[in-house]
Amino acid sequence: MMKKAILFDLDDTLYDYEPAHQKALKAVYPIVEKEMGIPFKKFERLFDLSKSEIHRELAGTASSHNRVLYFQRLIEKTLKTLEPKITLKLYNTYWDTFLKSMKLKKGVLQTLKKLKKEFKIIILSDLTAHIQLKKINKLGLTPYIDFLVTSEEAGIEKPHPSMFLLALNKVGILPFDAIMIGDNPNKDVEGANSVGIDSVLISNKVKRNQFSEDYKKPDYIIKEIPEILRILEDIKKVKK
Repeated sequence: MMKKAILFDLDDTLYDYEPAHQKALKAVYPIVEKEMGIPFKKFERLFDLSKSEIHRELAGTASSHNRVLYFQRLIEKTLKTLEPKITLKLYNTYWDTFLKSMKLKKGVLQTLKKLKKEFKIIILSDLTAHIQLKKINKLGLTPYIDFLVTSEEAGIEKPHPSMFLLALNKVGILPFDAIMIGDNPNKDVEGANSVGIDSVLISNKVKRNQFSEDYKKPDYIIKEIPEILRILEDIKKVKK
């Protein structure tokens, strides 16, 4: 039996997160410098510290990724008070720049066009729905995506089975009907494996025999998204 649905992680799977993030930080720094008078290196340290604190306090929730909370915490650490206008200005500047700076990975659009002819395509991603919807729209992915599942909607993050089961439920299929592609073995692969979905890790650095625990071991490893087409053809031949 051939697959019926393809589940994709978004960040660092279909596009590279870090270049867009770095450009966004540089774009917000002039505001930080004007309002807080701190050097860029200190701003980076405070941003990372604020992020780690929010992650720890809100672990497992979509809110742990909310940049408005990071900037609010950063301002509290520097100005020792609430500054709504500055917080919102930093937040909006960050995401405006981030969205403009995103670039799809090689072959993503062409691959999705081919997959769309045969499969339901679902984005399965941590973070808030509002921002992920903006990313999908800005990257030009809307015509090829059937459903979106975020940790905000599921109430918990990957690798919790609930996110994966919610995706399957939206399409009305069973785990063996789907395949999951993502860059994170601890979230994408482990989560897919836990519910019986075939897992594909996209990575240039690891090999399958590097995973000592079976629950983190991907069924397949690819370096670029277009390789999924070959995997699906192979699966189709085996099932015949």
